[in-house]
Amino acid sequence: MSMFEDVTRALARQLNPGDDLTPIDSLFDLRCFSPLSLVLRKRKRTWFWGARYVCSNYTLLDVLEPGSSPSDPTDSGNFSFKNMLDVQVQGLVEVPKTVKVKETEGLSRSSTLEIQTLSVAPLALENLRKERKLSADHPFLKEMRERGENLYVVMEVVETLQEVTLERAGKANTNFSLPSFALLGLQGSVNHKEGVTIPKGCVLVYRVKQLMINGEDKWEIPHICNDSMKTFNPLITPRSLSKPVEMLSGEMHKDFKTLKKEVQRETQEVEKLSPVGQSSLLTSLSHLLGKKKELQDLEQKLEGALRKGQEVTLEAHPKDALLSNDTMVAILYFLGALTELSEEQQKLLVKSLEKKILPVQLKLVENILEQNFLQDKEGVFPLQPDLLSSLGEEELILTEALVGLSGLEVQRSGPQYTWNPDTRHNLCALYAGLSLLHLLSRES
Repeated sequence: MSMFEDVTRALARQLNPGDDLTPIDSLFDLRCFSPLSLVLRKRKRTWFWGARYVCSNYTLLDVLEPGSSPSDPTDSGNFSFKNMLDVQVQGLVEVPKTVKVKETEGLSRSSTLEIQTLSVAPLALENLRKERKLSADHPFLKEMRERGENLYVVMEVVETLQEVTLERAGKANTNFSLPSFALLGLQGSVNHKEGVTIPKGCVLVYRVKQLMINGEDKWEIPHICNDSMKTFNPLITPRSLSKPVEMLSGEMHKDFKTLKKEVQRETQEVEKLSPVGQSSLLTSLSHLLGKKKELQDLEQKLEGALRKGQEVTLEAHPKDALLSNDTMVAILYFLGALTELSEEQQKLLVKSLEKKILPVQLKLVENILEQNFLQDKEGVFPLQPDLLSSLGEEELILTEALVGLSGLEVQRSGPQYTWNPDTRHNLCALYAGLSLLHLLSRES
C-alpha cells in the first residue's frame, strides 16, 4: 500500500480502539469526507478488514430545505464543532515494525504530524433536525430511494494542522533482506525512496453514522445502528433499534471461526460460476494484481453495476460468464480484501499462483490466525514444522515475503513466528485473498 495509506491506517489504529474510524485511502479523497458529507458504503462490509465508503458529492445540508439554521457548518453560533484538539502525534503513529511519524531510520527529520479532531456538536445537530426537514423531491434522494441505498453522514474527522512531507527509503515494509527479493525479481518494487506531502487541512481518518429517513421529509441520525437497518425505512421503531447484539457491527463473534465461515460463504457464491467463468475471473485477477488502481477500477465498475442494476461479464466476455448479483457481491467481498494488500503482496500472489503453492500459504495463514486471533499481545510462537516442509528455497522466500508484508515475521530457525495483534486485519485480508485464488486455481 502507499505511504499515505500506511500513515492513515496507523493513525486510525492509534486513535480508535473501537474500530469505527475509517482511514482515507488517497489524497484525492481529502475533500470528500468533511463533516456532514453524505457517503455510501461499499456493498460488502466486513469487520475483519473494515468498512469503506464512497463519496456522493453531497452534504446533509444540500438535501435539506432552506431554513434559519446556518447553511455552512463552519459558521460560528449554534452550529459548531466540538473537541477542537491540537494533538502532536510523535512516536505514536507506527506501521507495524517499520514506519514512525517522527525522526527514525528511513524517515526525514521533519516528519512530524500535527492533527486536530473536528466533530459535529450533538446539540447543533438536534437543533438542525428540528428546524429543517428533508427536501423530499431532491433528485439525489429520489435516486437513492429508488435504488434502496443506505446513506451515511460524516460526523467526525481528524485533519492535519500543518503541511508535512513524509519520506522513507530502503526496505519500506519489509523485515527481510533485499537480496532475497532480487531473487524474485521484485527488488525494484521495494528498494526505493518514497515521499508524500500531506497538505494542511487534509482529512486523514473519519467517523460516520447512518442517516435514517422517516416518511418523506423527516430524518434523524441514531446513536446506535445495526446492519439490518435501512436509510429509507418508513419508520424507526424501538424494536428495530434493539436487534440481537450479534447483529451489531463489531460487537460479538470477532473470532477466526466467524471469519472462516464468512469466507466460505462468499467462496460458495463464486463457486457457482461455470468453469469458464471461474477461469475468466482468475485471468482477470492475474492481470490486475499488482496494479492497484486497475483493481480498484474493477471494484468501482462492479459497485456501479450493482447500484444501477446493470449486467456485467468478465474480462474474457464469454456468454456463460455473466455475473449474477449474488456473485458480483461475493467478488466485491474478495476485491475488498485484495485491495487491502500492498501492490508487492499482490505481485507475490501472482508468483505463488504460478508456482502452485497457494494451498501451503493458505494453510500457514489459517493455522496462525486460528492459534492467535484473540491474542492481544505480541509474542514469539512455535510454528508447526510441516507447514513449510514442502517448500523449496525460492518458494520459502516468496512465502516469507508474502506474510512479512502483512507484518508477520516468520523465522525458519525453530521454526517460529512473531505475532503482532496490529497485523490481524492485514492477515484476515490475506486469508480471504488466498482462499479465492486457491478456489479459482484448483482445476487449472
